[in-house]
Amino acid sequence: MTAALQIAAGPTPNSAAWFRNRLIRDGICRAIYEEMERDSSIYLFGEGAQMKVHYDAPDIERDFGNRVTTLPISEDGNTNFCVGTSLIGLKPIVDVITADFLFRTMDSICNTAAKINFVSGGSEPARTIVIRSEFMVFGPTTGQRLESLFTHIPGLTVVVPSNPTDAAGLMKTALRRKGVTIFFEDRMIPDATTKEEEEKKVRDVPPIPFGKSKIRRQGLDVTVVSYGLTLRQVEHLSEKYGLDCEIIDLRTVYPVDFDSIYESVVKTGNLLIIEPDIKYAGVGAEIAAFMGERCFGLLEKPIMRLGAPRSTIPTSQFLHKEVLVTDKKILAAMITFQNKLTCSNCGKSQFEILEEEKPETIKCRNCGQPRASSRGEKA
Repeated sequence: MTAALQIAAGPTPNSAAWFRNRLIRDGICRAIYEEMERDSSIYLFGEGAQMKVHYDAPDIERDFGNRVTTLPISEDGNTNFCVGTSLIGLKPIVDVITADFLFRTMDSICNTAAKINFVSGGSEPARTIVIRSEFMVFGPTTGQRLESLFTHIPGLTVVVPSNPTDAAGLMKTALRRKGVTIFFEDRMIPDATTKEEEEKKVRDVPPIPFGKSKIRRQGLDVTVVSYGLTLRQVEHLSEKYGLDCEIIDLRTVYPVDFDSIYESVVKTGNLLIIEPDIKYAGVGAEIAAFMGERCFGLLEKPIMRLGAPRSTIPTSQFLHKEVLVTDKKILAAMITFQNKLTCSNCGKSQFEILEEEKPETIKCRNCGQPRASSRGEKA
């Protein structure tokens, strides 16, 4: 199969797709509705909670409006309030709107909610608390990602779904289990990347267990581990260019499904970790360290990681794009592991991205032939 390997134009920070992901939110809201229908102890709290339900989930407003409460502009107080409601038997969902506001809730989440199920000495039953927030864009105080930060706190489970079906199933698990869940909605994922079957499968989705990843694509050359925004990018590039890679969607960044990653690396012999969060001391670093300890001798090439730089998010939407893990960076990394991708001119399998070309293309390092490339047959 011959492919030009030009990177298709994806959503940019000034496109409408960046401002609102409707489909994943629909999956979350559908799951909440179905759980509120079966469990009268589930309540929704948060700043502007009633307004958000009005626009995002009118069914909840219509059928369960008495269980939706708008709280003051006080993120830390609101979270502590929800901890209190859990002590009288409710299952609160507290909406903190954007991930950046979670900094205002750190004491109530990390010192109160996360430890509420540990400090009672077994005299009280474990409580269910869901803290919901969103990844947004544009600016140093509205575009940060905090998922790896919360993985360091005992007592917290951290969820980042990449599609509507997973969002629905994971939310149901969060509301049925005993424990505290930080549930992130990645609004940077464009609706256009959602597959039709994923969009339709949001009703009556069964609960998806935490700590169980999903293999999104089978492959032999490299195991690609990702989640959220970058997972959708990896899927798009591998499907468009026919790259031979096994794609694992973490779904929860704590706990991590290390067993499935290990089994895949045993098969492929290579590991590429791509995360939308800051690369330094992130989820990918933990996976790389764990796999390095467990299967170093099985690796054909060194583990490779991609992630955002440890830098402040710029206010400019165009500069924000530059600190993301771009399609170009992902494609370049994936190509280095492709044993079956061969040049149609000389038959070699070494390629590199042409920096000077717009849109970006690849060229053969052996003969310099640009663009023309083909996949050989599987060995």
